[in-house]
Amino acid sequence: MPYTTLRNLRPVVSVANAAKAETSAPSTDPRLAARRAAASPQKLGPKFDQFCEAATQFWPQNTLPSRDATILVELMTEDIRVGIRSLTIANAIRRVTPARVVVYLGADADWSSFQWTYYDREGLEKLARAYGADDVIDVHEIVDDGLHDREGSVEIAGKTIPLDQPSRIAADTLDQLVDATAARVMRVPRVTDEVRATEKYAEVRARSEAFARLYDGMMTELNPVALVSSHIDYNHWGLAVEAAIRTGVPTIHVQTTGGLKAYLLTPEQAQGREGTFRMHLTRQIAEFFESYLWSNRDLLRRGAELTAWRSKSNLGRPSWWRGGGVVSSLELSNPLERQNVREHAMQRLGFDPDKPVVVVFNHAVSDALGTNHELFDDLAHWFEETAAYAANDTTVNWLFQDHPAQFLYDVTGFFDTVKERYADRPHMQFRRSFDMSKNIIWSLVDLGVTVRGSVSAELPVYGIPAIQAGWSEWSGCGFSLVAKDREDYWRLLKETTDKIRAGISPISKEQVERARLWQWFYRSGGDVASHLVQHWDLGQNNELFRALTVAMRHVESDGEAGLEATQRMWRQGDPILTRVDFTGGSEQLARQLGVLAEVEV
Repeated sequence: MPYTTLRNLRPVVSVANAAKAETSAPSTDPRLAARRAAASPQKLGPKFDQFCEAATQFWPQNTLPSRDATILVELMTEDIRVGIRSLTIANAIRRVTPARVVVYLGADADWSSFQWTYYDREGLEKLARAYGADDVIDVHEIVDDGLHDREGSVEIAGKTIPLDQPSRIAADTLDQLVDATAARVMRVPRVTDEVRATEKYAEVRARSEAFARLYDGMMTELNPVALVSSHIDYNHWGLAVEAAIRTGVPTIHVQTTGGLKAYLLTPEQAQGREGTFRMHLTRQIAEFFESYLWSNRDLLRRGAELTAWRSKSNLGRPSWWRGGGVVSSLELSNPLERQNVREHAMQRLGFDPDKPVVVVFNHAVSDALGTNHELFDDLAHWFEETAAYAANDTTVNWLFQDHPAQFLYDVTGFFDTVKERYADRPHMQFRRSFDMSKNIIWSLVDLGVTVRGSVSAELPVYGIPAIQAGWSEWSGCGFSLVAKDREDYWRLLKETTDKIRAGISPISKEQVERARLWQWFYRSGGDVASHLVQHWDLGQNNELFRALTVAMRHVESDGEAGLEATQRMWRQGDPILTRVDFTGGSEQLARQLGVLAEVEV
């Protein structure tokens, strides 16, 4: 059953106007209702119980005995597959670094009202215990108890954690996380003075301060050697990650796609560099890409080309959010097909067929604000300023595409507001994502524009330039056009569109090859196939539980890919979990990957 407490059943903010943000009923958006109905979980049932029983027998035989050190594992995401990934990572580390596991979990009414379709606390706790957790705590209950009763401490894994000590977090860092959380919870594009004056904002700040105190105490008293987290943003996730970085605790960010995927930030990697987890990650991946991927491009080229070919119908984010099926598939296979579809699309939108098309991909406007390097005040500011620029540039056609899941992130009608401002500009069109198929969009786009969206990695794979007004994890890999500041952003827009109009390609062959190499790495080299995790697409169902049960009962842990890859990442301090060891040189890499080579006959 969904987990709730009386304490957590607080009024939920639904903001129709940021200036008047007060308490009201949760959103009744029919798309949210449909999402809840489609994702309503069946009871985990006997197959889950059998899986947990197998895990209870398997892990004590395959981890070192616990000592005073701790691995903190977050289970505040509803999907059981995320918990399995996080706990598997933790136990892989315990094979080389003896430590107990402390799991923190829970959910509050705000997130349950718009994000989680369910949250099975009892099921997640059962999973944690089966994987060897020494203690399982509900941090939301602890925070709410502390706010209500002003208790001075809490017992976790036999340690006393003070709750009345001030956090050592920097004031501006706390402010940023509070604002980002408030924007997400209230589903508004930005946090204004009017929003800060609301009761909901005050509640978010109070809870954030309490989370900060709790996580500081956990980092100090529990002697953690690692933090494993599925998310790294907002107050209940992000404050734990911030405290870990600040206190020198290695942090592993588990991904929710493919097989077993994860990023690692060690204290050594963060030392001497300011920034968030995402900023550090962007720098680390750029260094790893140059050292081990680009330097081996000749060796990896066949795999990269194969990945580019097979990825056309599964482009990753944002097509995950598009719902799959025909609307999300890219079926164009040659320039002639693209041109035929393009002529239809240009006519449909009323665009000038003699001018190129710039597609601006809007973001989920309240999502993880300020968590990486960005040029504008927020995602909404970037979108508005780009639209204002486009209004005065009639040399190209402009298509503004909304985020497919915007209804989960905005209740203010932000996209429609911007659209109305430019209703009299025929060279500017605003469309919702599901109004246009992937085939239509990709037949049109001559230049993609985003802040951190995955299109900046996808488009260059197929020879289409992409401009970024901020960083994503791949922004240092050399295939997208990453603006240094706002002035550089406007320069890039003008220079790139000028080249396209002049028939000059703004993207080089090297950039295309770099993009394809990154796509291969993201989908293959950095995606570990593991019996103990199973592929994400297997789903959250009895098939998954049966497969995991079989793996734990019949497959030896020695040499198991997920365990071995995690231990290698942990020992070497690699920024990303990898299928093979990239650090041993080209000859060893070729053997490990079984790379196809030219053979003279």
